Amino acid sequence: MFSQNKINSYAKLLGLTSDELDEFMRRYKTYLISKDKITKNILINGLFILDDIHAMKWADEANKTKYKTKNVIIIKYLDEIIDLYQGGMGSSRITKSLKLNHRVVVSKSAIDRFIVSNKLKRS
Repeated sequence: MFSQNKINSYAKLLGLTSDELDEFMRRYKTYLISKDKITKNILINGLFILDDIHAMKWADEANKTKYKTKNVIIIKYLDEIIDLYQGGMGSSRITKSLKLNHRVVVSKSAIDRFIVSNKLKRS
């Protein structure tokens, strides 16, 4: 059995909290027990479970926020988009900044719709 320090370090390595890693281990253990024969796909199924946990994490964070959007990239970089907009940048410069710094592509119109629908104000 792993010590709590080792579990925390593996969780940090995977980008999870220790609770999320515990949930993964519990779900994966149940999956392994249900299989009679070990196949090559077991590792891949474990990665799908991890992806599901990450998706639930993003959904929870999206529900906590007061801003409305369905765009996953905007949800992920929400704080940065708001900071850039309030710092004086327009939607096209925000799009370029996200592409340059994070290698993600968000259209100018998606940023515009997000700003208008949430009635963001510049500070």
